[in-house]
Amino acid sequence: MERCSGCGVPLLIGRTHRWEKNGVISLKDSPQNRMVFFECEVIDEIFRGIEKLIGVPIEHIVMESRSRETRRYVERVYPPEIKGMGGKIDDLPDGEKERLKEAIRTATQAIIDIGLVYGYGYRTLGDEWERGHPYPWRVTTIREPYSVLFAAADSLGSGEVVEGREMWVRYEEVAKDTYRIETFPGEHPLELKERLKRKRYPFKPGDIEFERCPECGVPRDIGSREWDPERGVILDPAGGRRMAFFGPLGVDAVFDDLQAELGEAIPDAVIEAVRMYIRDAWSGEEWWRDAEAFRRMIALRGLGNLVRFRGDRGGLSLTIENSAIPLPMVGAVQALVEMAYRAENSTVEWDLAVDGDLTVEVRVR
Repeated sequence: MERCSGCGVPLLIGRTHRWEKNGVISLKDSPQNRMVFFECEVIDEIFRGIEKLIGVPIEHIVMESRSRETRRYVERVYPPEIKGMGGKIDDLPDGEKERLKEAIRTATQAIIDIGLVYGYGYRTLGDEWERGHPYPWRVTTIREPYSVLFAAADSLGSGEVVEGREMWVRYEEVAKDTYRIETFPGEHPLELKERLKRKRYPFKPGDIEFERCPECGVPRDIGSREWDPERGVILDPAGGRRMAFFGPLGVDAVFDDLQAELGEAIPDAVIEAVRMYIRDAWSGEEWWRDAEAFRRMIALRGLGNLVRFRGDRGGLSLTIENSAIPLPMVGAVQALVEMAYRAENSTVEWDLAVDGDLTVEVRVR
């Protein structure tokens, strides 16, 4: 939890992330992979909004989809000697059982610590570790999760890597904003279709400049957030909103899986769910940003580079290069335009080009 002496941001962020001039937050050891720094309370609200709009429960699809992404990550970072061994622990001598448990505990805690820095909430290991449970890694508790559904899915994905078999997950609220998450063996109740190939494209260059911390190099605006890595919480003091770092491709993949399972209504439902949430949650704020302010706002979040911004009395049109999480971005732009124009509703048209350019046009009514 060591923090920068200059700006207070956990040093892990500056060591592993780079804010590029083109609106991308890249990973230093994998520049073609990116992260976004985004208001995370919208995540579960999107899925609740979709359920209301289409009248179909989607929680099981969301968790199943997200867990696939977690498995991909955990399979890369967990040491080979623990992957798949949790499911074979009953066949090991007592001494090897304890060594395996300790290795699993160490790896699990390392992932939890990264989540604290990323703003995922305060996750703790269950007391099953002290009570001699044969599979103590199956239970965790999380307080103030950045997303209840994603937290449960993360437990599912990592549990499947540890045990080398299909698992299922359940969660329950045991105190205010505190959840007990448990995984257990079982076939998936849903077999998702084969995932489409990830949408990747070469990032276009940009000319965005940030005032940076001289100590760790992150933009000074990042340091202006209220960082509480002991709680796993990051707050934007301007609006009091919760923020977190996460991979945009994993979020896009959930929307793709929802569309594959439930049909072509999903993109419009995502956009509308975001629009309704922002209109409600941010209703007390005055929204009117010029092009440069909006450009910096989205670049700081790793959402891309605003290269066109044209407004008139009837609405706004814009283009974002190197765009990330395009469906939520369309809904957010629509909501912010309505708020800026003090309009009750609007129409939106959008297009995501193969090179990553997102074009959005909002006309107010």
